Amino acid sequence: MEKMLAENQLTTNKTAPVNVLFVGDRAVSGELLERLNNHGYLWDCVSLGEFLSCTQSRRIRGTVIVDAELITPAEGQHFAALFEKLDRQDISILCYQCPPFLKLDHLQLAANIRSLDCEELWARIESNVLFYRRLERDLASKEAHTCQLQLNKDTARQLEMAGRVQRNFLPSRLPDTDTVRWATVFRPAEWVSGDIYDVVRLDEEHIGFYLADAVGHSMPAALLTMFLKHAMVMRQTIGHDYYIFKPWEVITTLNLRMAQQELSGCLFATCFYGLLNIRTMTLEYARAGHPYPILIRDGQLQPLQTRGGLLGVFAEAQFEQQSIQLQPGDKLLVYSDGGEPLIGQNTKDGRFEFSNTFRTICHLPVEAMLNAYNNLAVCHRFNPGEIDDVTAIGMEILKK
Repeated sequence: MEKMLAENQLTTNKTAPVNVLFVGDRAVSGELLERLNNHGYLWDCVSLGEFLSCTQSRRIRGTVIVDAELITPAEGQHFAALFEKLDRQDISILCYQCPPFLKLDHLQLAANIRSLDCEELWARIESNVLFYRRLERDLASKEAHTCQLQLNKDTARQLEMAGRVQRNFLPSRLPDTDTVRWATVFRPAEWVSGDIYDVVRLDEEHIGFYLADAVGHSMPAALLTMFLKHAMVMRQTIGHDYYIFKPWEVITTLNLRMAQQELSGCLFATCFYGLLNIRTMTLEYARAGHPYPILIRDGQLQPLQTRGGLLGVFAEAQFEQQSIQLQPGDKLLVYSDGGEPLIGQNTKDGRFEFSNTFRTICHLPVEAMLNAYNNLAVCHRFNPGEIDDVTAIGMEILKK
């Protein structure tokens, strides 16, 4: 064996991590040390007597090579305990000339070597160091995965709570009368929804109702729905009197407030707003980029078309208002675009065609119709690009 290395060749920081720790008083070949240095492996040498304190004061990130030939039987139990400790820490042990009383068979990462040949020793060292590094990466990945799982659990719990809060902003009761029945469907694509609706009795003669759909879904869209809820003004009290806003006024004010807010992240919305006079059965309505509501009359389906672009794009945008005289037996369906695959599809010539299944459920009373609509959403296999919140408001004028 070669002479011991000069002092300036050894690691002087006795607490620094090492990839390879030589234990014993034999010299280490210069060729082997050169390979260690060329591969960036940190190494050091300690005596048998320093071995215990070394394992307590520094981190070994690879392998130890122990010159075990000089270990006495009296020291056997002491070194056996050290080897077991290193094995539990996933540190490989190479024992040169291990004495018979020092058993290694029960250790997973220990081996007895009979030669200090540079090539053989280098192959073992490289294999052990790479093995340890792989374990480190796997452990880091596992810890990161565990943290991510915990984060996902916490996030899911918070989103679930947010969904419950959002549902509290929906009407708990619908303003049914002797002449009008209402029904709704609310199916978020995730825990929270980008859709929001309301049906409100404004006075003895008027019911205002809307369905708004923030572009997208999940939390950003859900937060925007809270803004829409707050910004939606249907009636204003002035002293002892009040004023009920027309649909075009409601939509215009809502658009202006969104535009003034200068929302980041391209947050836009669509909306339909209707104002029903339950004495005259006149429906006034306006829309902003929203799917056309569907009037169902005598088995015929008629989209109620009005002009109006997305909310929050142009502050000066104008929105058209229309009105229609409703009749007993009429039904109206207002829906968000997440439900379009349930209703029909565009033909090759660009026309929208209602599906036969949807036509069938339109003959049902409004409560049963919306229940069937909800079942369609449950059973439908949405394409990845179609998955969205499914929300709808149904209204029926009762026959006397």
